[in-house]
Amino acid sequence: MAKFELTKSIEARKLNPRNRQPVGLPVTIPFGAILDKVARERDMVEFNYLGEPYQAPAKDADAALRDLGV
Repeated sequence: MAKFELTKSIEARKLNPRNRQPVGLPVTIPFGAILDKVARERDMVEFNYLGEPYQAPAKDADAALRDLGV
């Protein structure tokens, strides 16, 4: 599975692991974070960060993701 690095910080919402619904307030995913299981879902990007599922707007994530080729 491909891994991506963030080239700038983004705001994302944590997802419930069972039903993939957003929970809580947005959090900041820091610059340099490594993301895996990145998938585009309509106008949102879903990904795992530190083993937890998150989602962020595609326009923000597309500008900040860099493929590590791993």
